[in-house]
Amino acid sequence: GWFCPCHGSHYDTAGRIRKGPAPRNLPVPVAEFVDESTIKLG
Repeated sequence: GWFCPCHGSHYDTAGRIRKGPAPRNLPVPVAEFVDESTIKLG
């Protein structure tokens, strides 16, 4: 999962809140497979 050291929020591996104070899940960036070894984010 993920942890925010600034505010103490905990997220699972999909970016969903497990423990607040964050009010929302983490945003999921758009991803595109460019080739077998490259993923383009954003």
